[in-house]
Amino acid sequence: MKLHLLGSGLLTAAACLCLEMPVFATTAPYSELDAEWGVNATVEIAQTPENTYNAWGNECSTLVEQQRFSEAIAACDRAVTLKPDYSLGLTNRCVALLQLDRYQDAVESCRRALTGDGNWGERTEASGWLNFGGSLILFAGEKPSPNEAIPLLQQALLAFDKSLEIEPTNPNTRQLRNELEKLIKELT
Repeated sequence: MKLHLLGSGLLTAAACLCLEMPVFATTAPYSELDAEWGVNATVEIAQTPENTYNAWGNECSTLVEQQRFSEAIAACDRAVTLKPDYSLGLTNRCVALLQLDRYQDAVESCRRALTGDGNWGERTEASGWLNFGGSLILFAGEKPSPNEAIPLLQQALLAFDKSLEIEPTNPNTRQLRNELEKLIKELT
């Protein structure tokens, strides 16, 4: 099963879309100041009584940009502990989990993000649906048989449809959705 998904290029496309299009709290390019902020964030966060969950969410984004994924997950976990329905923190957590090949955990984090507070930072809920769909495809790629993978792929197709309802002109999502539909037909 996994070889067939990889051979189709679908897993690669899903990974690229999900891993290169994370929902970051900020979109500024990485700089040395960001790195310094990331190192000193715990001190700054401790001094900020309000919106602490946002500070931890920003810390998670910075750590993902620095490719410090385990630390990013810990920062997102802190944010979500403070605000369990924090969509942006849960989505950033999903992105970090994907980088560590923890696909099942990423699926759950994305699922929680979509039922969260609707705070997507500078992006929209479409990014959450896109990450959810990509996570499902990557998780399906771990399944040993088509019978186990197809339900996950069908859920991913629905997630891409939701993303396209919100942002209908996104060509990457549309292309990934069409490739996924072809793959499901081949497998059934």
